[in-house]
Amino acid sequence: MDEMGARRRWWLQIALAGITGAVMVPIGTGAVIAGMFAGTAGFAATALLVVVLFVALMALVAQVAPEESRFGGSGGGRVFWAVLVATAGTVLWLVGWSISDEARLGLSDSAARWMPATALLFALVAGVLLRRWYLALGSVAALTVSGLVLLQALAATLPSDVDRRAEGVDLDSLLVATVPGYGVVSNQLSWQLRPLDVDPNVTPPSPFVQLHAVDDEPDCQIDPYQTRYPAGPACEVERPGLFFVQGQDSNAYAHRVDGRRLVLVAPKSFDRDALRNALLSARATEPAGSFIATVPAYTATSVSSQLTVFTPDDRTLLPGARNIEFSTRTSFDGQCTYGALECVVESPSLLRYERFEDTHTVVRPVGGKEVTVRGGLAVGRDVLRTAALAAHPPSDDELRAMLPQERPSTPDRSPMWLAREVARTLFG
Repeated sequence: MDEMGARRRWWLQIALAGITGAVMVPIGTGAVIAGMFAGTAGFAATALLVVVLFVALMALVAQVAPEESRFGGSGGGRVFWAVLVATAGTVLWLVGWSISDEARLGLSDSAARWMPATALLFALVAGVLLRRWYLALGSVAALTVSGLVLLQALAATLPSDVDRRAEGVDLDSLLVATVPGYGVVSNQLSWQLRPLDVDPNVTPPSPFVQLHAVDDEPDCQIDPYQTRYPAGPACEVERPGLFFVQGQDSNAYAHRVDGRRLVLVAPKSFDRDALRNALLSARATEPAGSFIATVPAYTATSVSSQLTVFTPDDRTLLPGARNIEFSTRTSFDGQCTYGALECVVESPSLLRYERFEDTHTVVRPVGGKEVTVRGGLAVGRDVLRTAALAAHPPSDDELRAMLPQERPSTPDRSPMWLAREVARTLFG
């Protein structure tokens, strides 16, 4: 009979601990919050009153079955038991409430949900202190499982590394494809491909020819810090007012015309005689103070009083002429792009080829969207077509290869930061 009574009392003890916690935590929280509006003294007094009342009620609970719980053999032990249960239960309640709210479990939406959950939490905390090892171990297991369930729910709501890196990017509009011989350009917001044989850390020589008009100076007098002449120059005077400058990646001729010095800079591969003849053909043009020249296989594309730029007629020599880029429009009208020099519908599915002055594209409708695969003129038309036909939504690995790294942020060392990190570690 005593054995049955003891069993009833330990059940009653943990049940009363649960009920006490479920009642005191919301009341105590409300009282402390109200005390904050009464100044520092009012807050301290209210908080002290809540703590004393909570511990006193838990100490009364400890007397229900003192022989069934640890520390229940004396009055001081029962007070210590009350402090442990009240403190551990309150801390776990605060953490659990925060996690469930962030995990959007809805426990805090209704007292019908959070009061039973709070009562169960305090009952399990009291159960950990039972003398019977299997009951204490069962309580620990139940608390552990509950915590893991909360952390798993939290992990499901946390943004992945891809989501964090894709902040501000419409992932639903992205379409990508792999192209043999090409690699993804990293730290971009769009899918860009570059030939694998191109070293991104090496700047290729400029294919442009530039005609500079500057103040006259003595022949071969070159300021090493200016950019009009090739780097590391070796200078040769052919005749007064005309000299040749040889650099590492480019060459230049300089010629005196009407009290000014004209400097024509060209790629290293440009023939020296052709470069001299092009400079000697320089003549004044509009706007006033500007000069133009006849450069074989080049066309002037920018003219000013200080600089005239000549672009190669062979557009496959331009920077990025071998690169490929994907872009997507969320609407599809099937119309040729304004400014296209050529527009050909290649298939009934409206696979469309368009050519522009420096690039060409293949356009394809995909699921109500329009994907455009654009390449420089050194990229084959069949390569663009194959890439457009293979376009698909990106995988997480493809997004990781493309997107910029996360922007640095102020370190978060709050308890929820720790909970998030544990959730990520355990459940990805």
